[in-house]
Amino acid sequence: MKKKYYIQLNPISMDFISDVSIADGSNGYEYEIEATEEEITELQDALQHAQAHDSDEQSLLSFHHYQDEFADHDRREYRDELTDIFRKLYQLGTPKTKKAIEEIGALDD
Repeated sequence: MKKKYYIQLNPISMDFISDVSIADGSNGYEYEIEATEEEITELQDALQHAQAHDSDEQSLLSFHHYQDEFADHDRREYRDELTDIFRKLYQLGTPKTKKAIEEIGALDD
């Protein structure tokens, strides 16, 4: 059975999923979706993976981010992860969420 959830994406924490809306504008944008427990688990995994990639301690402590080929690869990988998250949000999203994702062009290739 599908249930309503609210997903907040912001630069500090991308893995906040709640069944209660707390959209106050200060914590990034909130996306409303309808999902099963399995779909939420899949989305949570994708969000945590992207968050871990963004704050990968090994990358922060190395100098790879100063080397163009590593930095370009890293940015492409992170962009692909975010696109996948927005694709999932769009698939599960309410009409308002779908419109918001379309407006920001998150699925444009």
